[in-house]
Amino acid sequence: MKKTFLLLLSCLAMQSNAATKQSNIVMVLVDDFGRQDISTYGSTFYDTPNIDKLAATGVKFENAYAAHPRCVGSRVAILSGSYPTRFGVPMGKREGPHQLPLSAVTFGEHLKSSGYQTGYIGKWHLGKEGGEPAKQGFDTSIMAGHWGAPPSYYFPYSKQNKAGKNKGFAKVDGKEGEYLTDRLTDEALGFIDNKKDSPFLLVLAHYAVHTPIEGQPELVKKYRNKMLKNSIADAGKASDKDVILDTTGVHKTIQNNPDYAAMVESVDISVGRIEEKLAQLGLAENTIIILTSDHGGLSSRGLESTRELATSNAPYRHGKGWIYDGGTRVPLIVKWPSKVKAGLVSQVQVTGTDHYPTILEMAGLKPSPKDHQDGVSYLNALQGDTQQRKAMFWHSPAARPSQTGDTNSSAVIDGNWKLLNFWTEGRIELYNLNDDLGETNNLAQKMPEKTAQMLAKLNRWKSDINAHTVKNKSKKSNTTKKH
Repeated sequence: MKKTFLLLLSCLAMQSNAATKQSNIVMVLVDDFGRQDISTYGSTFYDTPNIDKLAATGVKFENAYAAHPRCVGSRVAILSGSYPTRFGVPMGKREGPHQLPLSAVTFGEHLKSSGYQTGYIGKWHLGKEGGEPAKQGFDTSIMAGHWGAPPSYYFPYSKQNKAGKNKGFAKVDGKEGEYLTDRLTDEALGFIDNKKDSPFLLVLAHYAVHTPIEGQPELVKKYRNKMLKNSIADAGKASDKDVILDTTGVHKTIQNNPDYAAMVESVDISVGRIEEKLAQLGLAENTIIILTSDHGGLSSRGLESTRELATSNAPYRHGKGWIYDGGTRVPLIVKWPSKVKAGLVSQVQVTGTDHYPTILEMAGLKPSPKDHQDGVSYLNALQGDTQQRKAMFWHSPAARPSQTGDTNSSAVIDGNWKLLNFWTEGRIELYNLNDDLGETNNLAQKMPEKTAQMLAKLNRWKSDINAHTVKNKSKKSNTTKKH
C-alpha cells in the first residue's frame, strides 16, 4: 500500500525536480562513535582533522543524543523517525520478522519518490533477507547485510568457527589486505561518481568503530608513539590501567587504546575523502553532509566480562548500553554550504528520530508526521534558532549486565532536567544536566516535587507508546544476542 502511494508521489515530484535543483545529502553514520571521540568535541588523543574541518565549515551540535544506547534500536529511530519501542524494539511485540518493519516508511522512500537516487552502503542491522535496504527505499545497497559487526576488518571480513564453517559477512569480492573502512569509502566514492548528474541521497554507515578493535598497523604505531611521548599508559588488549570498578562493572576513564585510536582516524580519513570527491566533481556547494553516531562509545563492561574496552566518554557517565549520557550523547555535525553559518555551535537538543523530518525539509519536501511519529526537525537550529526541543524519551528493557553492565531502565530529558527510572531495581535518579554533566549528584530525594513531575511525564509517555517492561529472569537471558 505504502509503495503504491509513494509511486504516485514520485510521478508528481519528477515534474518539479527539473525546475528546482535539490541538494544532495550524504549521511555518515559511524558505529559506537562517542561524542568525545572527536577532537572538536574535546578529545586530546584522537586525531580527527577532517571532521574538525567539517565542524568549522558547518554546524556542531553540543547536545545531540541517540534515541537508544544500542545499535538496533538507535538505527530503527534514525530510519523511521519513531522511537524504537513503537515497533517492539528491542523488546516487545515486534511487527513482522525484521527489526525495522516493512510497514515503516523511511526517509529513503520519501526521497526516492521525489526523484532522488538513493544508496545505502555499510552496516544495516535492521532486517535479514526481505528486510534489506532495497526494501526500504534504497536503490543501491552495498555490503549492507544483517550483521552487527564484522568478524574482521580485513578482507575477506570473516573467520571460521571451531567446526570450520565460515561465519560473519556473506562472501564479497575484494583483495588481500583490504581494510573495511577504506572499502566502504571506495564504494561511496563510486556511488557519488555514478549519481553525480542527479540529486542523490547516500547513507554511508561505517561498521567502524565497533568491535573487533582492529586498527591499521601504521596508524596503531603512530598512536603508540604518541602515548610514549606523552607518558600515557597503554590500555590495549594487554591491560586496563585506567579503569574504575563499581557494583555494575568496569569503566574506562581515559582514551588510551591505540588500536581504537587508529580506527577513529580511519573514519576521519574517510570523511576527508568524501569531501575531496565532492569538491573534484563540483558538488560540494550543493551537497549536505550529516555526520553522527548511533550511540556512545564502548567504555563499560560487566563484572563477568573480559571484553576489551575501546574509549572513554568522560566527562559523561558510562557508555554504550547505558542511558546515562555517556551511552546516549553523540556527535552531530551538519555542513550545508551557503545555507548554514560556518562554525555555528548549537545548544539545541536533538535526538535520533529528528534526522528524518530534517532530511525531508532539506530535500524541499513537506514533513510527514504520520511516518516520523516522534521526529522534530532541527532545520531552524541550523539557521541559529535557539528554541529548545520538546522532551526526549528512552526505554531500554533488554539490559546486558554481564556484557556492558547496564540495567533495565527508562529516561526522560526535559530541558536541563533528566530523570532515570531503573525500574527493575526500583531506583529513581534525577539530575540537572546544566550543573552536572557527569550525572553524579542525584537530586531525587532532595527535590521530590520535581522528581514526581518528571516521573509522571515519563510514565505517561510509556503508557501512550505501550512500552514493554519485563524483569530480568537471569543474566543469561539478557546475553543471548550480541547486537
